[in-house]
Amino acid sequence: MQTKTEYLIWDKIVSSAKSRFDADKYFNMFAGMTPEMFDKLVLHIIVGFASGEEHDTISVNLHNELEHLGFEMREDLIDNFIADKHVVFSSEIYATYLTFSMLEDGAQEVEVLGYVTDLLENPMIY
Repeated sequence: MQTKTEYLIWDKIVSSAKSRFDADKYFNMFAGMTPEMFDKLVLHIIVGFASGEEHDTISVNLHNELEHLGFEMREDLIDNFIADKHVVFSSEIYATYLTFSMLEDGAQEVEVLGYVTDLLENPMIY
């Protein structure tokens, strides 16, 4: 079961990602989908890239998942939606990778939340 802090980590990552593209436009493309499901769709894409999956794999898996949930969509629409997300979501992908790594290494969730928040809200270029 997910803790409140872990929920906040994933919510921070998804909210940041949704601010980087016209989320309302795409939400309308997925007719009948709840906002919560759309957030899970965005997270699915981010986690896929953070886990090293290829664009095509993420697209096919997402299409199959949506079909399983009763959302009929052409695969090319999903593929087009994902097309630039490895670049658009680069900070969120890194934050997700960092989250997985820190939690696996035994970091406290609140510490991870702090790092993720700093990374996404105060990015620094060196």
